[in-house]
Amino acid sequence: MLFILFLRFTLSRKRFAIRKNENLVVLEVQMPKNIEDTSVQQASLAAESMYAALHGLLHEDPDLQEHLSFEIYSGPNGVRFFAAVPKTILKFVESQIYAQYPLASISYAEDYASFQPNDMEYEVSTLALTKEQFFPIRMFRDYETEPLSVITSTMSEIQKGEEIWFQVLFKPIPDIWQKEGYDYVNALREGTLVKRPRFGLGGILHAIVNELMLIGYTMLEQIFRSPTATKTPARTDTLKPALPKLSPVQELELKSIENKLSKMGFLTQIRFVCIASSRDRVHVNMRSMSASVKQYATANSNSFISLSEPNKEESLVLFKERALDESKSFVCNIEELATIMHFPSSIMETPNISWIYSKKAEPPPNLPTKDCNLIGETIYRSYKVRFGIKNGDDRLRHMYLIGKSGTGKSTLFETMISQDIADGYGVGVLDPHGETIDRVLEYIPDHRIKDVIYFDPSDVEKPVGLNLLEMEDMSQKNLMASALVSAIRQHFDYSWGPRLEYLLNYCILTLLEVPGTSMLGITRLLEDDNYRKYILHNVRDPVTVRFWENEFRDMKGNQKLVTEAIAPIQNKVNRFLASTTIRNILGQRKSTLNISDAMNNGKILLMNLSKGKIGADNANLLGALIVSRIQFMALQRAKIPYAQRRPFYLFVDEFQNFATGSFEEILSESRKYKLGLYLTHQFTAQLPEELLKAVYGNVGTIATFSLGAPDARMLASEFAPYFGEEDIISLERFHIYIKLMVDGMTSPPFSAKILLPWDPESAVRPKFTENKQRVIEYSRQTYGADREVVEAKINKWVETKFDKGLAIAQEIKDKKSQEGVPDQVYQAPLS
Repeated sequence: MLFILFLRFTLSRKRFAIRKNENLVVLEVQMPKNIEDTSVQQASLAAESMYAALHGLLHEDPDLQEHLSFEIYSGPNGVRFFAAVPKTILKFVESQIYAQYPLASISYAEDYASFQPNDMEYEVSTLALTKEQFFPIRMFRDYETEPLSVITSTMSEIQKGEEIWFQVLFKPIPDIWQKEGYDYVNALREGTLVKRPRFGLGGILHAIVNELMLIGYTMLEQIFRSPTATKTPARTDTLKPALPKLSPVQELELKSIENKLSKMGFLTQIRFVCIASSRDRVHVNMRSMSASVKQYATANSNSFISLSEPNKEESLVLFKERALDESKSFVCNIEELATIMHFPSSIMETPNISWIYSKKAEPPPNLPTKDCNLIGETIYRSYKVRFGIKNGDDRLRHMYLIGKSGTGKSTLFETMISQDIADGYGVGVLDPHGETIDRVLEYIPDHRIKDVIYFDPSDVEKPVGLNLLEMEDMSQKNLMASALVSAIRQHFDYSWGPRLEYLLNYCILTLLEVPGTSMLGITRLLEDDNYRKYILHNVRDPVTVRFWENEFRDMKGNQKLVTEAIAPIQNKVNRFLASTTIRNILGQRKSTLNISDAMNNGKILLMNLSKGKIGADNANLLGALIVSRIQFMALQRAKIPYAQRRPFYLFVDEFQNFATGSFEEILSESRKYKLGLYLTHQFTAQLPEELLKAVYGNVGTIATFSLGAPDARMLASEFAPYFGEEDIISLERFHIYIKLMVDGMTSPPFSAKILLPWDPESAVRPKFTENKQRVIEYSRQTYGADREVVEAKINKWVETKFDKGLAIAQEIKDKKSQEGVPDQVYQAPLS
């Protein structure tokens, strides 16, 4: 019977010698580096539980049984861990890896085993056991250090251009493999084990001969035994032979065998490939790998030997195909497999392991995927969903982005702006570099070309008019004056004072009362007595008139006050307006850029404030003044019924350059006027503490890209307990941690990758590159004025001699004009 079983087993192994899986998927498995493991055994313990669960894949029909391959690769991109899994069991395998390694990242990967042996040398080696397979190797519970570190460290020591592949193939088998081991244990305990079976082909033949001799001896005994002898009753007083006393070494040996036999087993094959430019280097790496597996040997237990494959070409093909050669396989139980192959733990000090340096977290179940502005894709496990901020109230709750330069903030803006343009929303973009707007111009479809207002201060031939003192409702003049003063103060804070602010506020209030004035009049109001008389004749506010006639007169007589208040205003404003570029924009009497119209009619306002073209100081102050103007115009929407207010989304890149003292008010008040703010900057020190608190307190959606240590420490409190300081520091480019506003509630933090507008797989809107120049030219012709005309009007205003008499004459002319009486009285250009 034993001979028949042996023959059946041998024939079975020959019949199913090499097993191949169809439709394999290669996965890369990465683990976080910054997780503190409690012991060197933690990763192996997790792997043991994982293998126990994977044993559930055992199939009733051996012919249908799949096998898996866990692999380690060392090459130019470091030491990486892979799994090659049949598609039919892919989800199950992923789920079991996640169950034991919840912080792991599993991603589809290109097969690294695409090496073609052209000019490179290589060798393939297979591991074999030195004893019968029921003898265990040294297991992870016997180690004081991480056992896998020996192999990964060896693999990491390759030279440039070299590679080492390490492969562990395994498939679950039924619990019949233990019989040989239990027979050995029983024989040794009962003293019937004459000689330990030999290992290998010689041992098998020796066992066959012994079994045949035993069968022959039994048959002869039955033939020649006398008939009476068979009827002789057994002696009842015969004593059973005493069991032999085992030595401590034998007891330990049996205990280790029984421990192995008590656990589930996998048919296992282990190979490795070494690739190098020379045979000498291949042999060096092969010897190193062979030596690294010697660690699994202990006295009176099993160990591995490395057998070089004579037919390396065929063996390489089998490696690439993940083919399990059963003739070169042996049984490992789940503890042995966990010792040999598991995913890395943070205590492994092997250099160049491909770690996850930032954790991933689960997204909320109610992620908006429709009727939203798409911003990214979740990257938690295999759950990949495109999501965004839902259009409506959630988008009006504002968004705040922070991250180091080059991490993807402007890229995310480009993705979001392109969608708003395509969806017909009103959009404003304030760009201190000009690069984002330059790309956004390529997303303008035909039907929105006439909606674009392209404001480029560096276009000196066609300056756009922006009169910041132009207003219709005089009841709002104090609010307007406060906003302008706040913008100017933000950029001259280093030499600011209360008297300066007091005087500047009165200058602006005074000019706001006189239609047609511009910011050019601020310094002239302080310097030119006749111009001041001309302006005051048109002012109806008695408090303002009294200030100029009394307080200001006294101030001019006090040299100290002149030095503290009057001269600084002249210096600061004149320095700003000394630029012909800025003067031609702000000095126009009538604005061609109507921000209120842009907001109320859903237009596209692109403000290219490139510092490289107009200077950093000019760009920052002009941007701050524009933001104050937008804030003021948003407040004017109170006159429009709420339901009729069109949403307008303002994207401000590097917003610390344009943030004024009134920005906190914008954040808290603008939502009710349907102005949504989208803000970015690079690090927290760019903003005052009060403004940072206002941002965190009023912004609905907060996202962080990679940050430096001080900023990561501060932001960690916003994303705790899901992400810490190390995670934020280690975020990859285009990856974010985000707290998303969903239906009026802020979600827990989760991880995502932003959508990239240039990536065909993630781009959300098509480009219309051919429209770019058409858009710019249409906007120039519609909103720009000829430079010669603008400068002629400003020069005429500068040369005009203003006085009270001129104001009276102008007043008479206006009165007669209203009565329909023609008059030839000269009208002074107010600029």
